[in-house]
Amino acid sequence: MSTPLLTPETLADPRVHVGWPERGAFPDGSVVTMGVFDGFHRGHEALAARTVGHAARLKVPAVLVTFSPHPLKVLAPGAVPRQLMGLDDRVRHALSLGVDAVVVLPFTAALAMQGAADFVAEGLVDALGARLVVVGANFRCGRGGEGDADYLSGLGRQHGFTVESLDLVQAAGGCCSSTEVRRRLAHGDLAGARELLGRDDDRVLVVR
Repeated sequence: MSTPLLTPETLADPRVHVGWPERGAFPDGSVVTMGVFDGFHRGHEALAARTVGHAARLKVPAVLVTFSPHPLKVLAPGAVPRQLMGLDDRVRHALSLGVDAVVVLPFTAALAMQGAADFVAEGLVDALGARLVVVGANFRCGRGGEGDADYLSGLGRQHGFTVESLDLVQAAGGCCSSTEVRRRLAHGDLAGARELLGRDDDRVLVVR
């Protein structure tokens, strides 16, 4: 398994895991959110905030799961978007928002072919002991994107966790998405990009 692009300092942080942690790493369970989180726009920050809030209520760690490289690099190499934030910046930003641990999953052809049921059982259940999973309304995981929020909810009933699906955040006259941030930047609309991000961030407000 290749090591994602993380600085030695970040790799040494005990809160950062490359690949699923060993079973028992979260003995009391966790609250989990998942996604690429490129750019960490308002919608991403809403997911992190909701996850941290639920974790505090349940007195368990808040865990953010992200992927590297971008899944499209494996699924559709010709359509890989320019990244808004480097992986290391994404991880550090997540931790700055109060997330207790970040899991970076190397996105490989094998992971792309793994069914959602196995992804959930191996990762969310065995590795993280998920008690609640927070995802965006457009989240998908597993082979062919079969693992949408409804599918995850069904698996949750089998494994003992619940799923909360958050509606997409609206800002700057549309839905917050990394694609829309890129579009605004490409057209020189820095004010619109800032509104979608909810902050000024020199790491993001450039066209890479």
